[in-house]
Amino acid sequence: MHGSRWQAVLVVAAATALAACTSVQEGLVERGYPPAYAEGYDHGCASGKAAGGGLFEQAQRDPERYQGGGEYAQGWDAGYQKCLADMRAMVIDARTRNPSQDK
Repeated sequence: MHGSRWQAVLVVAAATALAACTSVQEGLVERGYPPAYAEGYDHGCASGKAAGGGLFEQAQRDPERYQGGGEYAQGWDAGYQKCLADMRAMVIDARTRNPSQDK
């Protein structure tokens, strides 16, 4: 793997690790969101990051709570969409800053 690819991988890994330092769930509850929404958002965010190529994230979803709709499902959907978009943007940015030398 060329140096620029390693740099891109390291940028994505470092950003993901830094984002994990603060609990998304705790932050949402502190800002007044219901605990079920906050937990759903946290699970959806982890799932979105995993789907977007996050190296240190695992998809999470409580199937029963999600199917029941309500605050957990709303939070999960919001977290998934936001974190998937953020992760994709981060990967694109890393690739733009460090284009592949393989052509």
